[in-house]
Amino acid sequence: MTGIVLNRDYQRMGASAGIAIGPILFIIAVLGILAAAIAAGSGSFTTGTTGEGNRAKATAMIDMGQNLKIGFERILGNGVEFVDVDLDPTHTTAADDLFSPLGGGITAPSVSMAAAPATDVWNYPLIAIPAIGTTSGSRVAVLRVAEGVCDEVNSKVNSMATGAAHTATDDVGDFGLGTLIDGTNWPGVFDGKMIGCVENENSTTIAAGFYFYQVLGVR
Repeated sequence: MTGIVLNRDYQRMGASAGIAIGPILFIIAVLGILAAAIAAGSGSFTTGTTGEGNRAKATAMIDMGQNLKIGFERILGNGVEFVDVDLDPTHTTAADDLFSPLGGGITAPSVSMAAAPATDVWNYPLIAIPAIGTTSGSRVAVLRVAEGVCDEVNSKVNSMATGAAHTATDDVGDFGLGTLIDGTNWPGVFDGKMIGCVENENSTTIAAGFYFYQVLGVR
């Protein structure tokens, strides 16, 4: 019987055979993971960007409110009576003008953070906020802002949870009329708080919505 001798060169595959498939499969797996992450994260990225924008606007609003308060206190310190402080942003020369170098020494605040910058303006109503001053009312600066900005303001200055501004939605009063708002419908969670953001359903002279507020002067 004739013996068959196998060529040793063909008995087994080389030691390096098949190694290249590993890196290829790894790269495919990584690309699949990246694609899934991008698809899942695109929505959260947009949400995160909106949140960051609201936080930045809230910080700017708080700074503007504090600047207005400093100016109001300065003009009172100069001897101007509470009721005589001129809050008209176009009046910038007299000693009783809040926005005059001779008066409050500040410039009129921007409306760029407002809910509708093209139409919203700062208003300065008298509000008898419970637990602040007397029933004669405090001078308050208000500006309508987006709900998200409102929530961020309340979180930063009052450690309130999201939605605090509209847990007790009500007609707080006409912020644009100029007459005293007696505070009867002021949301109780904001009693005694010098700064915050409330929801106001009143649209008699200005739009209803969420309003940043800063108490400038108390009497």
